[in-house]
Amino acid sequence: MTIKNFTYSFALLALFAFAGTASAQSATVPRLRMDATVATALQLNISSHASGVVGTGTSNDFVVNLGPVNALGLGIPTTGVSVSVTPGAGVAGFAIYTTPIVLTPVFSGSAGPATMALTIGGGTNDAIAVEGDSNALATLAAARVVASSASDVANVRHVGFKISKTEAAGARTALFLYTVTLP
Repeated sequence: MTIKNFTYSFALLALFAFAGTASAQSATVPRLRMDATVATALQLNISSHASGVVGTGTSNDFVVNLGPVNALGLGIPTTGVSVSVTPGAGVAGFAIYTTPIVLTPVFSGSAGPATMALTIGGGTNDAIAVEGDSNALATLAAARVVASSASDVANVRHVGFKISKTEAAGARTALFLYTVTLP
């Protein structure tokens, strides 16, 4: 019988030991640690200006159609197109047709400002394409910085064509590439 009592005593002692351990435990709070690295994100949106030609396509492949143009500035320009005429003989006589567009840099992870630059894109008529702060200041396009801006700020640019009296009739296409960089 002593072995039996000893077994019961041991079982009873183990029960009290576990009960004592359970009542001595405190509540635990699980923890989760998360890590991330914030990266700089940057994009340049091209869109129509309220007073300009309504463009088509996406911000990455934006198209504006200036409609019919001529070196004398005759006729009614397409809605949203401005024309300024410089009289003269031959190439000295020309008209500049432009429409405003909006360049909006959007970025995070940097205090900025973003620098927007223009490069000529290899269109067949890039030599007669113009770009500038306004219709009056639009000049033949060349690689250059066009604006510096904070994020989400609209920057108005005027784009179009300079049509001289010697320009042959027919369709024209020019391609501008705008790039955006952060310091």
